[in-house]
Amino acid sequence: MIIYFIKLVYSLLIPPGIFVLLLGLAALWLYYRCGRRSWLIPLALAFLLYLSSIPLTGEAALRSLEDRYAPPASIEGDAYVVLTGGAIAGTPDIDGTGHLNGYTLHRVVSAAELYARHPLPVLISGGQVFADTPNEGQLAKRKLIALGVPEQAILLEDRSRTTQENARNAKELLERQGLTRPVLITSAFHMSRSIKHFKEQQVEVIPYPVNYLAGNTGGGLSGRLFVPSSAAMNQLQLVVKEYLGMLQ
Repeated sequence: MIIYFIKLVYSLLIPPGIFVLLLGLAALWLYYRCGRRSWLIPLALAFLLYLSSIPLTGEAALRSLEDRYAPPASIEGDAYVVLTGGAIAGTPDIDGTGHLNGYTLHRVVSAAELYARHPLPVLISGGQVFADTPNEGQLAKRKLIALGVPEQAILLEDRSRTTQENARNAKELLERQGLTRPVLITSAFHMSRSIKHFKEQQVEVIPYPVNYLAGNTGGGLSGRLFVPSSAAMNQLQLVVKEYLGMLQ
């Protein structure tokens, strides 16, 4: 138990935990200073901030998306479609400059592993999203080649900036290549939104979710789940973004 106590103390000294602590102290100060219900406002804010910053909430929200699809037992498609999800410009990498973020890298590595087991054309979809970010598709292609996927097996669609554009542009390239049963590789939390947009393009994909972020050890509740962290807030942010994206 001591390890959880130490981590809790650390978490209350850095964001977002310190904001929970400050709001709680403000509520306590108002309670003793004013004796009115004004202390309920910072207390309620502290409680809401705490709930939104603990892994218990973030991981439960993630599972509402990640549990919708499971990787298929066998590959029945005729191509892999990999959606990119971010990259960083100007940084040194082993084979050049710029590198993929964790989400995209996990998807690319998964595609390379699947290709090694069951070789199929690999279509990478993703472009330059912002002026200060690199072209994600080109970086992903470079990484696939470094991981052993032959360049002639890679189809590059490097114009898309959104999931909607991923679906539309990937469909065009698939049709030109005569490919009709794509295996869609993206992060588990992103799969539902991706399938929605591919369906809008009349493309039936075989979902292959990767990059799971919410663990499921079956060990019940642990102290870790109640310690505030920015990572947990990021999990919740991802979920909200995905659900909002499904409304488009």
